[in-house]
Formats: sequence, C-alpha cells, structure tokens
Amino acid sequence: MPTKTEYTLEASVRFAEVDSDQVMALPALFQLLQEAAIGHADLYGVGAHGIEERGTSWVLNRLAVGIERYPRRGEALRVETWSTGVSGFRGYREFRLFCGEELLLSASSLWVWIDLRTRTLARVPEALAAAFPVGGAGQPPYRAELERRRYAAPSAASPAVSVTVRYSDFDANRHVNNTAFFDYLQTALVRQGRSPHPGRLELQFMREIPAGAVAVEVSLESGDAGTAVAISGPEGAYALGVVE
Repeated sequence: MPTKTEYTLEASVRFAEVDSDQVMALPALFQLLQEAAIGHADLYGVGAHGIEERGTSWVLNRLAVGIERYPRRGEALRVETWSTGVSGFRGYREFRLFCGEELLLSASSLWVWIDLRTRTLARVPEALAAAFPVGGAGQPPYRAELERRRYAAPSAASPAVSVTVRYSDFDANRHVNNTAFFDYLQTALVRQGRSPHPGRLELQFMREIPAGAVAVEVSLESGDAGTAVAISGPEGAYALGVVE
C-alpha cells in the first residue's frame, strides 16, 4: 500500500470553468478540491473506485475556506491536500491551492464515513484508519476549530432565492454533490446584488437533498460576523454557513 502523506493535483483553468468576470466559478473551484481528495483516497481503495462493491463512502460534512485570489482562465494550478487524521466515523483533510508559488486558497474540511445502503454513519475500519497517513509536516490547519463552529440560520424574514436542482447535480453517492451547493450559493449571491466572489466561506452540510427535489431556497442575511447562509427545502436546512 502507498504511504503518500500529501497528494498533488495539477490542472489549468478551462474556459468552461470561468464566470463572466473571467475567474473560476465557485462550483468549479470546489470540484477541483474534490478531485484532489478523491485522488488521494483512491490510492488507499476508499475513493470513488469500488463504491458499489464497498457500500461505503466519504461524504463532506464541513468545509471552511479562505480565498486570497480567484484563479483566472488559463492559469496553471496546483492543489496540495493531506489528511490530518481519521477517528471513529470522521476524517479530517486540508487543502492548499497554488498558482506557481502564490497561495490562492486554504481550506479545512471534515468528512464522515457513511453506509450507502442505510444512509447512516459508519465507523471507519481500524485498518484503514491506521494505514491512512497524516501529512502536512506539522503545518497548522487553516481552521483548527472547524468541528466546533456553529452557524446561525438567517431569520425567517430574510429574502430567499429559489434555485433549480438539476440532474447533473447528483453524483455516484446518489445525492446532490456538495459542489452543487456552491453553485446554488453563488447564484443567490448574484441575484441579491452581492459579490459572487466571497473571500471567506464556511458551510456545514446538515442533510442530503432528496432525489425528487425540484428546487432549493437560498437565504442570505448580513450580520456582524458576515453573511449568514441557509440552503433549505421542505425537510429543513440542507446546509448552514457564512460568507464574507
């Protein structure tokens, strides 16, 4: 089994990935991070390969991101990612995005191991937890307290934007992929006249968007700590967070 403590993914920004400002759109940016995480997990047999046979998968639960600059069309990018530990049903992962030696983005994430048949949390097998290496060479996490952070939902009076859920939003785990949430968020920011390019973004994924969902409601409310975010449906909040 490999012992690669850090994983590197190189890419360039395609025309299809940029928005009208010629910078990388939020969903494309987070798809790049997702690909790096999956690529690293695939080395240990717990990524996208063999999901059907295995019946278990990592699902993103929380993400905190600081963006120094949005990548531009044609720029060469490098994602560096590593695990900061696996415990129980949780896995912790860091991301850094570079253009040359320029740091564009830092992120901390929390993933949970789920049984895809029962859609419930499952304990990560001890052999996997022991074998998956911790990387980062002692580099501190971007958001060390990520798991302890709590997010208040916007008030009921805050304006909401309805965004359509599409077939392409669903992934191999048979739920709306987490990167689609950032598409819903960016759409709502633009429709409310806010900047579509936040410098800080944090989301906690509360529940899955069901297969029959036609649309989600994105609520935004400005406050002292940033703009509170809720992505919701009839079942309640699918995600809560903050941007600024």
